[in-house]
Amino acid sequence: MKIFFDTNVYVAEALLGGPAEQMIAATIAARWRMYSRSHLLEEAERVLVEKLGLSTRLGRLTTLRIRRRSTFVNLPASRHEVSSDPADSPILQAALTAGVDFLVTNDKHLLELNPYESLRIISMTDYFELLGTQKVL
Repeated sequence: MKIFFDTNVYVAEALLGGPAEQMIAATIAARWRMYSRSHLLEEAERVLVEKLGLSTRLGRLTTLRIRRRSTFVNLPASRHEVSSDPADSPILQAALTAGVDFLVTNDKHLLELNPYESLRIISMTDYFELLGTQKVL
């Protein structure tokens, strides 16, 4: 299976551990492929350090973990846009470019698009349940 985690999943993993950390660990243990893009690294570090006031070290460790675990995609020009929140467009475009099965996010603008072409866009809760039904968690 091919998975793209949105920034909010990695922020939850860094902040809270718990279910987000379990989901990512189960994905790795199942040998499912995780995809990301450089924009997401920058966004994760910015949210953790600037918005949430956490240390630069934690921001860098988070981006290092994402980099180690993921295959990175480059974005070609794309017609795919999230009209309700254009800032989410790069995430949608990267997931489509990678050809993933699932985009996992808690972003309401992205969740409203489910399904989008061949892409299933699901919440962290739904992904946690999927891991259970696949006997991965």
